[in-house]
Amino acid sequence: MARSKDKIIILRVTPQEKENWKSRAKSAGLNLSEYLRRCASKRQISPRIPEVNYLVAVQLRQIGINLNQQVKAMNTALKLGQDISNSEEAIRTTLEVQELLKTIQAELQNLTNLPTQRR
Repeated sequence: MARSKDKIIILRVTPQEKENWKSRAKSAGLNLSEYLRRCASKRQISPRIPEVNYLVAVQLRQIGINLNQQVKAMNTALKLGQDISNSEEAIRTTLEVQELLKTIQAELQNLTNLPTQRR
């Protein structure tokens, strides 16, 4: 049983976009409506990154930059012969925290690949 296509969607486009799409539809042997239906249904559109995730990711990046600067300063001080108590442990711990921050940041950004409920 064929489905009736009786619902209309109005879409505002520039004249250039419409002509471009009409040309592509004609090249594919389709009318414009069928061409646009196929384009719309086949393209994967990633959900938008929630604003809170983006802001947290930016803050984590800044923390990572600060940690990197701390490690660089500690290494420079050690090369100059300055004494830093527990320097090896401090550098190791700082690098571990930096790696954890990178992991958290990546996880926040990858949340956009999860299916979301439609609003």
